[in-house]
Amino acid sequence: MSTTYSGRWNSRAEVIGEATLHLLAGMGQFYVFVAAMLRQFVRLKWVARPAVMHVLIRQVYFTGVQSLPWVATMIVLAGATAVYSVVPFARQLNDPSLIGKLLNALLVQEMAPLIVGVFLLARSGVAVVTEIGHMHVRGEDMLLKSMGISTVEYLFLPRFLAFGLCGLILTMLFAGASIWMGGLMLAWTNEMNFTQFLLEVRRGASLDGMLLLAAKGLLYPLLSCAMLLFQGARAGNNPNQIPVCTTRGVLWGLMLMVFADVSIALFRSLL
Repeated sequence: MSTTYSGRWNSRAEVIGEATLHLLAGMGQFYVFVAAMLRQFVRLKWVARPAVMHVLIRQVYFTGVQSLPWVATMIVLAGATAVYSVVPFARQLNDPSLIGKLLNALLVQEMAPLIVGVFLLARSGVAVVTEIGHMHVRGEDMLLKSMGISTVEYLFLPRFLAFGLCGLILTMLFAGASIWMGGLMLAWTNEMNFTQFLLEVRRGASLDGMLLLAAKGLLYPLLSCAMLLFQGARAGNNPNQIPVCTTRGVLWGLMLMVFADVSIALFRSLL
């Protein structure tokens, strides 16, 4: 009996050990992948390459411009609703100063970057992994390498930059437009004067909050896009692996955003 029990624990330990080594190896490969993109970005050679800039502009249009109707819908449903919920709560406590503080803490610093990051991950992320995966299966990346074209510079970097730029702009737009839309809803329902609402928001706003909004709006899409590209490049030669890589990319991209959010919160609490 003891021998059987010990054998089970040994087999479980082997499984855990193999999973841990596999995870560490994947983290190392992901680090090398991201470092390669950052090196290409720092060199700035891509700025003078029309082909790379064409891909970048096309990705910005797909990721950012075509997302505006969806972002506008989220502003009304999520952002403005959050604003409309904060004001009655602050008025119940007879403390109007809570309006600006709560909106800055909840909507600006937390909701806006996370909602936009998850939206880009779900909408554009699937397309990124699928596109990169099909290119890899068809051997297009190998053809580019045979022609002396850097796949990191031509395939990965433009999408990486487009995600970061669009994420930053859409996050700032989401936060600002949500506050304005919420204020208009309050004025329309006679809950609060629009000018007074904006003054309370202004009192609760801070430079640190705006910088944190910009940092999260840029960081979350970059992390998720890096993971999506990494998973797409690992599709191999089997097209049936593309859906698997897509699922992994979306899930791990979401995990990276959550991990980054928790890390930032812990770091701020220690300051």
